[in-house]
Amino acid sequence: MRISDRILIAAAYLFGIPALYIVLTDARKKKYVGGHGTQAFFTWIVFFIIFFGNRYLTELAWKTNLRFNFTRLEIFLVAVMAAYAVYAAVRSSLGIRHVKR
Repeated sequence: MRISDRILIAAAYLFGIPALYIVLTDARKKKYVGGHGTQAFFTWIVFFIIFFGNRYLTELAWKTNLRFNFTRLEIFLVAVMAAYAVYAAVRSSLGIRHVKR
């Protein structure tokens, strides 16, 4: 595995756009890069679901006169996801595999 693959995977976890690049190009055919690229892509999908889901719940709560602030929940969930993204980026950049062989 080349160092450029490791940097690409780490960037995919941290920024998201490289994950889309990995999933849509031939880079996904490499087992290590493709697996991590797909995992990073789904991590970013979860980020977006949390963000837009929170916005939808907040809007719904205000329309029904329920004055509940979902901001703290969103901050907590995004912090957990960000910590996971950093953890996965560091592991993948060091070449550590998830499954021991």
